[in-house]
Amino acid sequence: MDIIKGSDLMLFVKRGNVTKSLAFATSHNFSISADTSDISTKDHGFWGAKEVTRITWNIQTDNLYTVDEFNSLYDLMIARQAIPVYFTLKTPTERQGIPATVNLPGDTQNTWHMSTASGEEGYYGLVYITSLSANAAAGDNATFSATFDGIGAITKGLPGQVESMASGGGGSSINHQSYSGTVTTTTYNKVDTAQTAYDSSADYYIYDNGDFVKVEITESKYSSNELVIYTKGTTTSETVDTADNNG
Repeated sequence: MDIIKGSDLMLFVKRGNVTKSLAFATSHNFSISADTSDISTKDHGFWGAKEVTRITWNIQTDNLYTVDEFNSLYDLMIARQAIPVYFTLKTPTERQGIPATVNLPGDTQNTWHMSTASGEEGYYGLVYITSLSANAAAGDNATFSATFDGIGAITKGLPGQVESMASGGGGSSINHQSYSGTVTTTTYNKVDTAQTAYDSSADYYIYDNGDFVKVEITESKYSSNELVIYTKGTTTSETVDTADNNG
């Protein structure tokens, strides 16, 4: 059991089809709390009794101020848009300090990446930005803080797997807008490259920046176990009409 350094545990925000860490973060705080109600009766004697009535969660971030990052969060907040977020570890390689200057001016790599290593599960859910504030003190770097309040359940798991878990039987589905049409869902299965033989006729995928990307894999690359590889599983389509459920 390893002790995790604070700099290795990150907030990743999905905007459009791209999932990236927030630039120049100095700290993150992830909090889950339970609301309770008093159910004490005469039968409890001197001892009080409670039951959990609701669980809520939020994530807070503190960052050095950049115009692009602050404006992006501002736009999402004003649009009242629900945003997918991940609170999880960077990749094992990046936790060794490679690249050490990520997000600094002039870098070609502008984000960290989420770990998909077994045993390094993080947390995934939908949020609203409920607070966004900037601080500009004379003689110091400008900073900003943001609060992301969770919508519904937060789900524990690995990127690439936790999304389907959250939308399946273990979580709740929330429709914020009416929609009529066909929803197509595809599952992806993680492959153990140390145990499974390479199949030249199969399509292989990696999970990158919030999406599954098809890649060309050679037998030597496959057996080297350098990449976390997935294969496409089942695809299901469902006709959805929520117009009658939204007033």
